[in-house]
Amino acid sequence: MPEITYLDSFDDTDALAARLSEPVRRWFLDTFPDFTDPQKMAIPAIMEGEHLLLCSPTGSGKTLTAFLTVIDDLVRKALDGSLKDQVYCIYISPIKALANDIERNLLGPLAEIKERYLPDRAKEIRVGLRTGDTSQSDRQKMLRKPPHILITTPESMAIAVGSSRFQPIVSRVKWMIIDELHSLVPTKRGVHLSLTLSFLDTLLKDPVQRIGISATMEPLDTVAEYLVASDDRESRGEDQRIMVAKISGSRELDLDILITHPRFADRSVAQTLEANVEAIADLISAHTTTLVFANTRKMTETLVQRLRPFLGELIAGHHGSMDKNIRLEVERKLKLGHLRAVVTSSSLEMGIDIGSVDLVVQVGSPGDIATALQRIGRAGHHVGGIPRARFLPSSVDDLLELAALQAAIQTGDMDRLSFPQNCLDVVAQFLIGLVINEELDIDEAYEIVVNAWSYRNFAYDDFIEVLDLLEDERRIWVDWEENTFGKRGYSRMIYYTNIGTIAPDNSYLVFNAEGSILGKLSSSFVASLRTSDVILLGGSTYRVNNIQGTRVNVSNVTGYRPTVPSWSGEARSRSAELSSSLLDLIGRCTVALRREVDPRTVLSEAYSLGRDSAEIIARHLEEHVLTTFQVPDKDRILVEQIVGGAHPTYLVTTCRGRGFNTALGYFMAGLAERASIPVIEMSFDENGLLLKTAQDVDPG
Repeated sequence: MPEITYLDSFDDTDALAARLSEPVRRWFLDTFPDFTDPQKMAIPAIMEGEHLLLCSPTGSGKTLTAFLTVIDDLVRKALDGSLKDQVYCIYISPIKALANDIERNLLGPLAEIKERYLPDRAKEIRVGLRTGDTSQSDRQKMLRKPPHILITTPESMAIAVGSSRFQPIVSRVKWMIIDELHSLVPTKRGVHLSLTLSFLDTLLKDPVQRIGISATMEPLDTVAEYLVASDDRESRGEDQRIMVAKISGSRELDLDILITHPRFADRSVAQTLEANVEAIADLISAHTTTLVFANTRKMTETLVQRLRPFLGELIAGHHGSMDKNIRLEVERKLKLGHLRAVVTSSSLEMGIDIGSVDLVVQVGSPGDIATALQRIGRAGHHVGGIPRARFLPSSVDDLLELAALQAAIQTGDMDRLSFPQNCLDVVAQFLIGLVINEELDIDEAYEIVVNAWSYRNFAYDDFIEVLDLLEDERRIWVDWEENTFGKRGYSRMIYYTNIGTIAPDNSYLVFNAEGSILGKLSSSFVASLRTSDVILLGGSTYRVNNIQGTRVNVSNVTGYRPTVPSWSGEARSRSAELSSSLLDLIGRCTVALRREVDPRTVLSEAYSLGRDSAEIIARHLEEHVLTTFQVPDKDRILVEQIVGGAHPTYLVTTCRGRGFNTALGYFMAGLAERASIPVIEMSFDENGLLLKTAQDVDPG
């Protein structure tokens, strides 16, 4: 286990500036008024070669904190002529948009330092980008002339370190920077990345210094352990330790929930959407640049289409199913101030630095506190900036959740990360990749796996069973006598076309009349399309000319009502912490009602809600409590039988999130099946589940 030390001291400006080379020091002091607190705390430890986890609010200069030491060291090498053609620093981003942004934000300062502060003899410091969007020709150029700083994603990193031609280029990496850790560690992408880092450590000539960056998250100690797990200093008789720089000072936030109609609770979905669109248009007109977050790509497309009559070409959409070149053009226009607003799902929520954004609009609840903070932080995303966000609910349940979310943010509550471990599907994929180039000793492979944090407790017997499975499926061969294994014929193609843990969506590419790619559509949506149908993509309308294989050919049209595409895999589950905050809100209001205290007072005073929001929530809870006299809380779930209908139907209200409700539903279905009672139908949402059975059951 690593020794974890929390930093608690700050360098003063003069002392920290004196640590930098003259060109970098002059550039920094000419560009910024001072170092931020994260920089004063973390940069000295980074300069001393310590592993470091940096956790601070958005807009506090975290990325520059991580990179300043790297830039300074490379500038020194550029000056003395020791800068070699190798990768010195690998930066890993969870999303391509952030990777693109970091590339731009590095190229600018490096060019300025070279032009204004370095002599002509100084070598150029190169930055390279390798993601799924990088062309094959650019990858080949990277092999011939490696960048000194490589920006990549977890999946592209796994492909790169698995390449025998690329391995020598990264064998002398000095720094590894992993950004937005809170979005990686609690997912299978984080599990996969931990294996990639463990394998990379076997290629390195010297230990790599690891720097993790994240917004506020918990538990920090576990994330710190994840970051340095495969570092081999302990095995070499050295202490393994990591420094944690936690800046907990919360930024001032300007938050509010907007009710767009006096009779909001009685309005239809279509009427609410129409009113929300008008409210968004008004907000955009009152601000310089606005980011509008929707929770799905379908809603993103819908909002762009509905806002076009108000804003014309001054608004654009941005999501992962749009073509790379279109997304990059939207990002460019946004940074240059050519757009008043961009509507996005999740593709712009992390780390993108657009200084002119002064408002974030969130349509519907994002489902967890961390995502909300991430999105809110896109406004005022600069040192000293005040994030401003407005929430627009789409239903009364949504309003309740947003009220709980706002309260959780204001009281400093955070989602606690959970960490998947010993994932057999991920390690099976990884083992195929290990032997793509050459056979490997089984025990050596096991050592690489258990050095990854996510597999530190992985049983050897389970490891052998995975090898058995892969051999049975003819993905690898195993020689048990020689204790080795290797790839079979088509393993390379299978591995490279399925690498990572992002589920494939069987997408169809959309081409315009000129042959340019516009984006992609899900196979389930394409199955419903016919020739001459009009669809919406990227806020523009297109007529389907024909479908050839996995290619949808379209042409631009105007004046038609389009079908809005839907994409799979966008369902969310409310976090346990936000569900707990929601149950607290319901409980406090219910207690007030039973004590004959007006819940509006509780909502306005304890939850800082406006009059309209408090009125709608209070009326909703009054009706519910008067009807059932019971509400769910942290120790109780509510089970009701719906009278009437052909089959017994049970409504279970938990307010604990879709994930909990799905698990509970399948558990109840299993109990019913064990009692020989067939389950006819099950459905789930964030607040409960519906169970229809062939005969009556005892809910207890």
